[in-house]
Amino acid sequence: MIAIKNVRKVFGEGQNQLHALDDVTLTVERGEIFGVVGPSGAGKSTLIRCVNMLEKPTSGSIKVNGIEMTTLTNQELRKARQRMGMIFQHFNLLSSRTVAENVAFPLEIAGYDKPVLEKRVKELLELVDLSEKISAYPAQLSGGQKQRVGIARALATRPDILLSDEATSALDPQTTISILNLLKELNRTLGLTILLITHEMEVVRQICDRVAVLKNGKILELGTLNELVAQPGSYIAKSLFPSEETMLVHPGAVGVTIYFVGDAADQPIIASLVRKFDLDVNILGGSIQNVGNNRIGRLQVEMIGHQTSQALDYLRNLGLRLEVI
Repeated sequence: MIAIKNVRKVFGEGQNQLHALDDVTLTVERGEIFGVVGPSGAGKSTLIRCVNMLEKPTSGSIKVNGIEMTTLTNQELRKARQRMGMIFQHFNLLSSRTVAENVAFPLEIAGYDKPVLEKRVKELLELVDLSEKISAYPAQLSGGQKQRVGIARALATRPDILLSDEATSALDPQTTISILNLLKELNRTLGLTILLITHEMEVVRQICDRVAVLKNGKILELGTLNELVAQPGSYIAKSLFPSEETMLVHPGAVGVTIYFVGDAADQPIIASLVRKFDLDVNILGGSIQNVGNNRIGRLQVEMIGHQTSQALDYLRNLGLRLEVI
């Protein structure tokens, strides 16, 4: 669906050069929700703007639905962009236009007949649960309602792909949840492929199938949330499970941080260790989070006994990730 290969984007010249993107390669599969996360200045917005050629890469390849975007003429690019909707952090609504007129704007540009246009606008406002605001102006809407108008406008030309540029960053937590639920529903019902950028780990935790971590224009991590959370020391794991105090263990004991993913988070693994290997196991700390459709947990324990190494092998054979002190 979206294939980004060896993409570089350089701003400025000579000593003033800024490498916003540095050899970025990733693929977004059809129908998935793919997140790009990282700190401010990581290159996230530049990356998403390169996908629809609002910024042209300095080098590299970007293919959307098999079409090489970097070589399109202006006319070809306008046509290709109709297959990609985009929503923004600050909504970008036209203040002098009503909700209906804002949603209709891309349809007017595409040359839709008025009866078809009006029918489509009503369908879209019903889809985002804003039918009663059809004649309202942006100043009369809440932040969440403005973003729903932005989503309706982005879907006007029936795109295959929705690009989301920090779309929830200006919203309060409860409104963010409602917008994320709407995006998940659109993904499910319309088969919409969503590429979103965010610095909010809560957005990643709730909605993304896969994620790339971008920092200083480079991809540091790439994979499913389950894979990255279960990698001790990963950016995602550290973000979802904030650092705790250094584990203090008794003399002769082995300290272990165990990462559980999916069904393993609900299994009596500690009890099994005690029975199988005749260990004393003390729980020092831990937490469990819901990430997407999975439960992911981290448990800090100390083990005391003669079969500690066998117990660690047993945990690894169960597919658990371990950090051993």
